[in-house]
Amino acid sequence: MAVVPILGDLVACPRCKSALDRDAVGFICENDACALARSHFTALGQVPVLVDFETSILDRHNLLRSAASSPLITRKSARSGLKRFIDNLPKGRRFTEFDALSFLDEAKLLDDHPVILVIGGGAVGEGAEPLYTDQSIRLIGTDIYVTPNVSVIADGHDLPLKTGSVHAIWIQAVLEHVLDPAKVVSEIHRVLVPNGIVYAETPFMQQVHEAAWDFTRFSLNGHRWLFRQFTEISAGVVRGPATTLLWAIRYFIAAVTGSYALGYRVSLMFFWLKYFERCAKPSIAVDGASGVYFFGRRSDNMIGPKDMVPYYRGAQ
Repeated sequence: MAVVPILGDLVACPRCKSALDRDAVGFICENDACALARSHFTALGQVPVLVDFETSILDRHNLLRSAASSPLITRKSARSGLKRFIDNLPKGRRFTEFDALSFLDEAKLLDDHPVILVIGGGAVGEGAEPLYTDQSIRLIGTDIYVTPNVSVIADGHDLPLKTGSVHAIWIQAVLEHVLDPAKVVSEIHRVLVPNGIVYAETPFMQQVHEAAWDFTRFSLNGHRWLFRQFTEISAGVVRGPATTLLWAIRYFIAAVTGSYALGYRVSLMFFWLKYFERCAKPSIAVDGASGVYFFGRRSDNMIGPKDMVPYYRGAQ
């Protein structure tokens, strides 16, 4: 699994969006009027850190001191044998039939070798594996920590990419962890080519995870409004009420015992609940979804407030 190093002339200053020069030291903004042009952007090994720390929630010192490690990655690397066994069991029902192969098919209608941006791509998301094995695409992975999947450390609020430079964007389980989701979506709209596509998967009914780096949730309607500058191709529930219930059991046990670890272990005993997702009525699942998705195409038009009430797909 390898990310093609294609940053080249696609990168831009995260503040002024001017082109970046690259010399023996690293990247530097070409715009002399930009404050960020006065010094080189730093790097973690071979991975450039293209972040405007003055406006970002990210702290330069903490990010560099930690080597940009993620607590989520640390936890995953320490999985118990029981957790690994349960993870390898057949998954419960994903309500969406949409997958990464469909995403790639749409992207290749735009270009034979499309540039695909994965925002929050440090870890490979569920079902996203084809993005990392297709040799015909040009993949850019961004995150706030370094893994072999990451091409550049970036803050999604100010993507360090030129306007109209990307054909497709995959952002999975990320928007709950950004301070201003609307600004991130605005940046997605900016860097996409005309008719470029985006796939977003975001929690609705899940408890706080990633501690302080957890800010918001979206119903299916709220998610659609977030992507109101995009034409919908498809949208719906990713995981339904059974997954919501598993999250609730985990955090209930944690709350009454004071132990997150115990809550996690007890919730594993109820893994079989996810198979009941196959019996759930989709319209009711919309109202109790654990997570929702949106797949759409960049547009110059915007849906309006009066479009939102008729958009509701639940059963109430």
